[in-house]
Amino acid sequence: MEKEIDNSKLLNSVRSIGTLKPIFDFNTQSFLPPQLNIAGTGFWVDNGVFVTCAHVVQNLLSGPMELVGMLVVGGNKNQYLKATISVLDLEHDLAVLQVADKNFHAGQKGNCLKINNKKEIIGMNVRFAGYPLSNQLLNEEHTPIFSKGSIAHTSSSINKPRKEIKISGFVEGGFSGSPVVDDDNNLIGIVSNHPQQTKSIFNIISWEHVAKLVELENS
Repeated sequence: MEKEIDNSKLLNSVRSIGTLKPIFDFNTQSFLPPQLNIAGTGFWVDNGVFVTCAHVVQNLLSGPMELVGMLVVGGNKNQYLKATISVLDLEHDLAVLQVADKNFHAGQKGNCLKINNKKEIIGMNVRFAGYPLSNQLLNEEHTPIFSKGSIAHTSSSINKPRKEIKISGFVEGGFSGSPVVDDDNNLIGIVSNHPQQTKSIFNIISWEHVAKLVELENS
């Protein structure tokens, strides 16, 4: 009998990351309501740390808020709240965000994923969820899109610490920052790229680097 998988932990951990930017209407010479643009995905891990990919948010450091917009985290039945970048690890394409509302932060601890602590096996089933294709797939509650895959390869270069794990599955742009978990909802890694030549094999950032990032944030 096939093991019944509970996807609620994965789905509840995921939030969308975007920007809110005011739009000026030259015809009326007034500002319209801020426009939400979804840039990628993030999730709660460990003991209330919110993680995403560095490339999802790093462009927000290059210009004034009037041009790039205000960084926000939300969706998944939650309102969008202002966020800031706490840690940016460009080498491993990882970032930690801090949501401005500390009460909101504290309330998410029940949604945190646990980090894997054992070697993965090629062919092992994995699951992931996120916000592909920017705003195109958003429903009224901004719930994430769910998908499945399997471990295709677990090492990078010979005699070098591994950086990525290859996954056989299907991804679109916007899944960047999505958590990838095993059947026990342990974090295996984070979706980090949208393949240029194939959508059926993609890389995820290994859980070891996420664990080091969380340790740095909690230190």
